[in-house]
Amino acid sequence: MKDTLLRLFPRLRELPLDAYVVGGAVRDLIFGVAPADVDVACLDPLACARALRRKVIRLGREEHLTAYRVADGPHIYDFAALLDGNIDADLARRDFTVNAMAVNLRSGDLLDPHDGRGDLQQRLVRMVDAANFDDDPLRMLKAVRMAVRFDFRIDDATLASIRPRAERIAEVSVERVAYELTVIFSANTFRRAVALLHETGLDVPIFGRAITETFHSDDVPLAAALALLAGDAHAFAKHWRLSVALMHDIQILQRLTGDRSLFDLYDAGERVARQLPPLLRALGRDDAIALPDFAMQPLLTGDEIASIAGIAPGPRVGVLKRALLEAELEGRITTREKAEDFIRAEANR
Repeated sequence: MKDTLLRLFPRLRELPLDAYVVGGAVRDLIFGVAPADVDVACLDPLACARALRRKVIRLGREEHLTAYRVADGPHIYDFAALLDGNIDADLARRDFTVNAMAVNLRSGDLLDPHDGRGDLQQRLVRMVDAANFDDDPLRMLKAVRMAVRFDFRIDDATLASIRPRAERIAEVSVERVAYELTVIFSANTFRRAVALLHETGLDVPIFGRAITETFHSDDVPLAAALALLAGDAHAFAKHWRLSVALMHDIQILQRLTGDRSLFDLYDAGERVARQLPPLLRALGRDDAIALPDFAMQPLLTGDEIASIAGIAPGPRVGVLKRALLEAELEGRITTREKAEDFIRAEANR
């Protein structure tokens, strides 16, 4: 594994020998996946980062462990302090056994004191120590993320340790929680994600309620998933500091779940409207909805409408333009001549 790591991340050769590759890169290699980045634990992480002779970026805030990142082309190297200056103590403080493995860059030895390899073979998310959830409650949500990402199960003892601590997820910065939710609900495993959030008890502090509904499909995009679960989209987005764009998508999808016209779908935009069928499938409803031609434009400009209607530019022109576009979307108006007749008739009503 040492040789593979040095081939994938060649600048590891420049590090002092008291360094260990830890966590995800080791897990991924054992699991047969090429790691996208590498985490290094060492006695002096800043010195290790500077040894690569590239720009060093500091990660984290004062209240969290400080780490340093170096980007070298496609390679990302992250450096953190070896906890208590000892690799065994460091691995004992990690979240899950599959992340509590290390490769000694001096000897090449694989260190696996908590049988992470065995849990990888069993496709199991198992905690190292329940107390580690108290050190960082976000790890509870990471258990769900790992389970849906790798199609693992969470072992019973880990679930039992998360449930009484679930409310503590509120102590974590909202940005970190929002990131985990984004990953969880972007994995096309909607029903599994909902079931695990409920099984861990994390659904109540995150969504304000126990989620017990039965859903019927998994290929539910992020905004559609949150539209099904979030209730008051504005309050949910404000609490977890979601982007304004995502909040609007959630709100629109919630409205489209009820009665909707072709114009409502057109007004939502193609990106959002195409999330409606999987949302309806998840609810067990008919997803065969007619989508409008999103490239369609009104046959007349606003100035042309004002001239034909004999009115000054203003809100009334916008109303007529909207009515014209709706008639076009429904196939009632197909030519410019018919559009002009439509505007004259509407203006005289």
